[in-house]
Amino acid sequence: MAVTHLCEACKRNEIDVVKTSDEPAQPYRLCNDCHRRLLTYSLRPIEWYHLAIIHSPKKFLLHDDFYEEDGEACQPEEDVLVTAEEKIPTLQAVQHDLESLLDFSITRWFLQYDVIKALKKHDTQKILMSVKSRFYGTENHEVKSRMLEIAADVLGTAASDWVRELWENDADKFFHPLSWAAASSLPAEEGMRRIFDQLKCVSEKELPMTALSSLYRFRSHHILDWMESHCSSFNDSWGRLASACFPTWLRMKSWLNKGRPFSLIALDTMANCLAVKNDPFIGELSPKILRTDINEIEPILYDYLQKDGVPRVKTKVGIIVKNKEAIFE
Repeated sequence: MAVTHLCEACKRNEIDVVKTSDEPAQPYRLCNDCHRRLLTYSLRPIEWYHLAIIHSPKKFLLHDDFYEEDGEACQPEEDVLVTAEEKIPTLQAVQHDLESLLDFSITRWFLQYDVIKALKKHDTQKILMSVKSRFYGTENHEVKSRMLEIAADVLGTAASDWVRELWENDADKFFHPLSWAAASSLPAEEGMRRIFDQLKCVSEKELPMTALSSLYRFRSHHILDWMESHCSSFNDSWGRLASACFPTWLRMKSWLNKGRPFSLIALDTMANCLAVKNDPFIGELSPKILRTDINEIEPILYDYLQKDGVPRVKTKVGIIVKNKEAIFE
């Protein structure tokens, strides 16, 4: 990357201050005025934007406690006077220029659908080249992770060779975004195998949530098979992961017959097919229980309730029976 002697925030004045950040290898390089505004949470929107491109909007002095996503200061300790030229660019303004659009994507708290849609209009190979260049050209973990998110949500199989290379060298550092990229870029069996191997190193306590966040995009019955060998206790993340795999009614009956923890996971799996809009993992999947004999649902659930009649089970069975048309196919 080109060496610049200009302030990272205003991009006009010479650098006066090199301030350490929570990314030790990547300090802020600022003029005196922007340094003061950074410390008083009083950056102008475009100054915040320029810093967020380099350091990400998740760094302490830039994050959403202090700034809105449009760069407006929320808790300024100084007056912030903003001219039209000091506002951040809009998606509409940057969408046709790939580098400007990638800059914009880094400043978003999440990689949003409208940004993904805009990126998909650009040449895939040019995106791949730029994403790789940015990944290797920064020390910032959050910026690297955003490049991998773009690989996952925009590039698909075009990124397969790069994703394999990163799995060999950086799987520990970037496990979650790499797992998402594996789901879209690699053959499903290869992607799941790589993730299953990595999950062997995860503690029993952390396994349910880590498995959910790394496997939910595959929607595969192989994940349900893997769960049967690795679930040793109940956790609501198991039911969320199972529902993302669109299990069959036959599988749910089998889990009910196994008893705890699988019977509780089965009930959670079925109930999770309702009201999951706000769930960051399964909210957009609209999961269902497939290949169901609708006449079996109530007898089997009520039979299980007779064996395990605790309040939690009673509540779940009631919800499932009441909403069976929405849950089962």
